[in-house]
Amino acid sequence: MKTLVIAIAVLALLAAPAAADQCPLLIKQINDAVDNRLAAEDTAGSTARKLAKEAEALHKEGKHAEAIQKAEEAAKAIRLKLQMK
Repeated sequence: MKTLVIAIAVLALLAAPAAADQCPLLIKQINDAVDNRLAAEDTAGSTARKLAKEAEALHKEGKHAEAIQKAEEAAKAIRLKLQMK
């Protein structure tokens, strides 16, 4: 049991830096898609842009897992398949 807890802790520590690099990439993909495919007044586009801003704020706070979830939510709003690193 102790080994399992240690293994999970190590994985969590290794995953955090990877997630930190992922956030800006996902946010950029969303913003580019909104800029390129949707009109500014489009409801889905404005929703995606708002969620991307929230994802960026979470990223800056160091909440990378939450930022990635928010970015995925934004991508879903505009039917965008995000490209992960």
